[in-house]
Amino acid sequence: MAAALLVALYAGLVVAYAIGGSSTVAQAPVAVPDGGVEVVLTARDINAAAPDLEVDVSLVLPESLADDAGVPIQPITLTLEPTADDADLTYGTDRRPPVRQVKIPFTGDIEEWPFDSYDNSITAFVTVGQGADASVVPTVVTVDGQVQGWQLAASPDAVVPDLAVDLTFHRSLAIVLFGLSLVAVLILLPITTWVVGWKLFREDRLFEAGFLGWIGAMLFATIPIRNFFPGSPPPGSWVDVLVTLWVIIALAVVLLVALAAFIKNPRRNH
Repeated sequence: MAAALLVALYAGLVVAYAIGGSSTVAQAPVAVPDGGVEVVLTARDINAAAPDLEVDVSLVLPESLADDAGVPIQPITLTLEPTADDADLTYGTDRRPPVRQVKIPFTGDIEEWPFDSYDNSITAFVTVGQGADASVVPTVVTVDGQVQGWQLAASPDAVVPDLAVDLTFHRSLAIVLFGLSLVAVLILLPITTWVVGWKLFREDRLFEAGFLGWIGAMLFATIPIRNFFPGSPPPGSWVDVLVTLWVIIALAVVLLVALAAFIKNPRRNH
């Protein structure tokens, strides 16, 4: 039974990773108005601790705003909100608009790992020209790209669909199953030691000192296993309060039980 359960868990994790390890951002095609600018945000990395999303920002200019080489004929300013540094992106008339990297903050709580999810509404305004001659041109935001271990989705904002896009992301099924599998491993550590330790204490069994070393190894293995959780949940998250702490306590208590068994059942000479 245990072997069948292990095989089923392994097969499920492999399938989940194959079909959902990560996904390209799902967004319906966006129509760009005549003379409008398309702002393309390509997802590159996610820092759930911040939380923020790192994106590459690129512009797709219409023929009315660029020459045959794609160089802007007037200075362009992109106001992207929100961003971590809250600074506008400017593009001169000396070269084609380069790809810029920005970080976009999101709302979410990593302490809900691995079921944490994040969302925000992203808006973009493009201004052509400078000073009194500056004018705002129609702008649309398109999101694409993928980040390993995450599922991302984008949709038009419900309030201002023509100006903003709502972006959400959460951990992929494979990462969730991976994390929960490690939690199960942690829980099994004290269970196995308690079964053996209690039998040693209750029954007249020959005590082996190596058993104490085994429990100690289990105890010292707890933190490395916890630190291997995908996504690095912060210390003090629910997995620490509900699992890690009690695994350590249970292993420490069974170590005392083993010492009591050692005292209760001294080695006999045969």
